[in-house]
Amino acid sequence: MNKWMKGALGVVAAGAIIGVGISLFNHQTDGEKTKGSGYVKELKTPGKLTIGLEGNYAPFSYKNKQGKLVGYDVDVAKAVAKELKLKPVFVETKFDSLVAGLDANKYDVVFNDMGETPERREHYTFGSQYLYSQSVMIVRKDSTIKTIKDINGKRAAQTTSSNYGKAAQKAGAKIVGTPGFAEGLDLISAGKADVMLNADDAWSIFVKKHPKTNLKAIPTKDVDATGAAPMLNKQDKALAKAISKAEQKLAEQGTLRKLSEQYFGKDLTTKLEN
Repeated sequence: MNKWMKGALGVVAAGAIIGVGISLFNHQTDGEKTKGSGYVKELKTPGKLTIGLEGNYAPFSYKNKQGKLVGYDVDVAKAVAKELKLKPVFVETKFDSLVAGLDANKYDVVFNDMGETPERREHYTFGSQYLYSQSVMIVRKDSTIKTIKDINGKRAAQTTSSNYGKAAQKAGAKIVGTPGFAEGLDLISAGKADVMLNADDAWSIFVKKHPKTNLKAIPTKDVDATGAAPMLNKQDKALAKAISKAEQKLAEQGTLRKLSEQYFGKDLTTKLEN
């Protein structure tokens, strides 16, 4: 083989090696881009996890004496955001506006003791369930209501779009719309409503702060104890999966249990048996 042929073949061989190298580099870059997309492209704002909640529903989300937003859902959402290396941003709104705000993409996810019901699953996607509450009927101490059957025809103070509101309606109660938990209790206390279906953990915190209240809570197994989960728009499946993965890690670390014990005085992170 003459020198010219050797030189030409050498150039071709070198070009082929360089070409393979460029191809491998480009393939790796594309792979990294694919890996880097996923839930990131579903975020409302890059680098931030925007969270919708009430802000006046203790112990889930409320203002402390210093006016700072705190609560179980607040701390869980912060911990999830930290696992995802995102900055948590909270948007407060009334309960009956939470779903509309999610529909309007005002936030990425709702952390607000949101029960994962079959009806909601038809329209939204969820992270993992992280809290399980027993249901109670809250009434005045002089009330004759004892079972769920007794609320038929009674006035129930409920947020209209909640699973508790729908359960009360199904039981035959007349719904008296209220923007939140505290406002509903005020209606019952003042005699403007007869009953409220809600979570035992929310009631427990209220009665500790207001031991002289004229209200009482009656546990009921007639209303399913629905597990609460982060709620997202249907199309944000990658973000829901990433949030679930973060929740699983927090559960394994014991973080969820510790937060539950901090805010409720007990572990409510395991599923209840009805």
